[in-house]
Amino acid sequence: MQLQLHRATARLNEFVLRHFPERHVHLESHTGQRSLRIGTREQLMGIASTAMIAGWLAVTTVNGATAEQAADQKAEAELKRMAAQVQALKADTAALQGSVATTAERIESRQQFLDALLTGRARGNELADLLPRTTRRVSAEAAATAGVLAPFAALEQKQLALVDKAAATAETRLKDAEALIGRLGLNPGRFVAQSSGRFTRTGMGGPYVPAGDANGADPRFAELFVNWQRVEQLEAAMDSLPSFVPTKNYTMTSSFGTRYDPFNGRPATHTGLDMAGAQGEPIYAAAAGRVVRAGRFAGYGNCIDIDHGRGIITRYGHLSTIAVSEGDKVEMGQKIAGMGSTGRSTGTHLHYEVRIDGQPVNPRPFIEASNYLLKFRKDSFGPERPADL
Repeated sequence: MQLQLHRATARLNEFVLRHFPERHVHLESHTGQRSLRIGTREQLMGIASTAMIAGWLAVTTVNGATAEQAADQKAEAELKRMAAQVQALKADTAALQGSVATTAERIESRQQFLDALLTGRARGNELADLLPRTTRRVSAEAAATAGVLAPFAALEQKQLALVDKAAATAETRLKDAEALIGRLGLNPGRFVAQSSGRFTRTGMGGPYVPAGDANGADPRFAELFVNWQRVEQLEAAMDSLPSFVPTKNYTMTSSFGTRYDPFNGRPATHTGLDMAGAQGEPIYAAAAGRVVRAGRFAGYGNCIDIDHGRGIITRYGHLSTIAVSEGDKVEMGQKIAGMGSTGRSTGTHLHYEVRIDGQPVNPRPFIEASNYLLKFRKDSFGPERPADL
């Protein structure tokens, strides 16, 4: 082993001495000539130093390139982050713009509905078409932060307060109408069911779907619409109720029900009220309707029947004159005849009947409730009423 090591060392020395022998370098200058001796050891050290410097430069270059690349990557990442922020800002701006437009549209549709509802300009299907729809709220947090929707929020609160007030009004009016109809001995449900004829609905059916679910209507407004519709239907039925006293100057001479017949003195059923007065005293329509009889009719003498709809008819007998014809439409309080004593009568008077579904009922509750009925009509439908009221 030592011999091999000795031989390898000898060969290495031989290689170094052969390739890097001692060299003499002559330098000339203005001061003369100089001779430098560069030995094998100095040559090897110079080569080693050069190699070290080259390696250091290589490492420095690589490290510099890596640092520069890292800086470029960091800058690129920052640019991407900023671009994402810009896009987010654009999206937020678009969302806010969409939210403002949506909110404004919602407020406008609500206002149109409330205006039509409270003024009575639209009813039934027309009012249903104005029902405001539910809308998706966009970026509530961003909108609140920006304060863009603050003015709209205040207006919407006022609208919703008005909805609550309208709902309370509808409930009050509904209870009042039901109570008034109840005082007449009638079932309010009957009139609500039939009063939908104002919006003519026949052959209806289908599954129950809560208001606002099927057509996207705002549930709060849909509920108000349904309740208000019930009120309008019941109040429309009030038009059919005989609420106007058919003659002004009279004396009640015979009541509804069992009495002694004035001609033969035997018990008999009296189907109306006898209201005595002067010959020719004006007779007025107790409610709006259509004349279905105008002429002589059995013991009633000259007689007028007016159909007020919903199964309600009023009859006026023993008339001296008739001022309307069959088929005429009359308004409540309109003069239709003059008081007389035609037919089976003992003297000048009006025989007044109220019939529901063909059966006579006592007209006295209607006369006694006349002031309440007329006031209810005025409060519900406004000042438009017959001049004689």
